[in-house]
Amino acid sequence: MGWLFSTGDELGRAGVYALTLAALAAGAVLLRRHGVRALPGAVVVLGACWSFLDSHIFWPRGVFTMLAFAVGFGLLSVAASRRPGRLTNP
Repeated sequence: MGWLFSTGDELGRAGVYALTLAALAAGAVLLRRHGVRALPGAVVVLGACWSFLDSHIFWPRGVFTMLAFAVGFGLLSVAASRRPGRLTNP
């Protein structure tokens, strides 16, 4: 059974790193398109990614990590739902 948990830990760690890279990429795209209003959500999601690395879903820290993901993604959704600012002059 030990090898099973070890393999699961390695796969989970790789998944969290991939999630962090995806959050960085999404945050960068949203920052470029929507400006600083996307920054709070991106920061909260990245903080949740860091916490997720060793807390997963377990009480109490993991539960707060999941809530942070929900808040961060909500903030990103609100920022992305507004019209983007003009990046160039017409």
